[in-house]
Amino acid sequence: MPLVLVSVANGIGTITLNNPKKRNALSTELIGDLTQALEKMALDTSVRVVVLRAVEGEKVWSAGHDVHELPQSGGRDPLSYTDPLRAVVRAIHGHSQPVVAMVDGSVWGGACELVISCDLVVASQEATFAITPAKLGVPYNLSGVLNFVRAASLLFIKEALFTGQPITAERATLAGFVNHVVPSKDLEQVTYRLATQIADNSPLVISVLKEQLRVISEAAPLNPEGFERVQALRRAVYDSTDYKEGIRAFLEKRTPKFVGR
Repeated sequence: MPLVLVSVANGIGTITLNNPKKRNALSTELIGDLTQALEKMALDTSVRVVVLRAVEGEKVWSAGHDVHELPQSGGRDPLSYTDPLRAVVRAIHGHSQPVVAMVDGSVWGGACELVISCDLVVASQEATFAITPAKLGVPYNLSGVLNFVRAASLLFIKEALFTGQPITAERATLAGFVNHVVPSKDLEQVTYRLATQIADNSPLVISVLKEQLRVISEAAPLNPEGFERVQALRRAVYDSTDYKEGIRAFLEKRTPKFVGR
């Protein structure tokens, strides 16, 4: 079975995450296929907008990073610039067509960033979002944290990151994390109606607007010293005992015992 499904109809391209056995974990292979699907959509002149979704009826939209692929012994940045998630986030940000996330079920860890990297988010009332690096002992990378800060209020993002607890779609909407929340039975209809409204407009203007908004949102520079300091703090985490414990506990399906060193 392909890890992602691709279809095009009425100016709307649909990319469907299709690995329910592994809860659509963001493995290198799945993200590679997703990135290729986005590239294919970008080359298709009939596509005006892309919908990113999971298979209908799945309880988990995506489980986030495939933890089995993260380094288990520490000593190496688990979320560097070359991490597959970083690559697909950059692909969505730079994609010429708007990408709409259609979310039903739970979203975990790095998959939350995948969702908010999309241009619009439509979620069912049953959808939840849990940003979980603190539960794993994994120091999230700077660009990822910045993407979260751009997507919602700072207080909301602090609570989501510090607690790692699932947050309802309705709360996420109030914080600016999600555009629309609808009953599950209406999710597909509302999402594709929104996509159709976009597809009916000028694709040239939409493409320019998307790029303008990206450039403006990324206009604030980061002081090199500040960047280096954050990287040093992150390095101390992925070199720590807690990092090894968090990964080991996840693989052993138990609660981690963090000691703060």
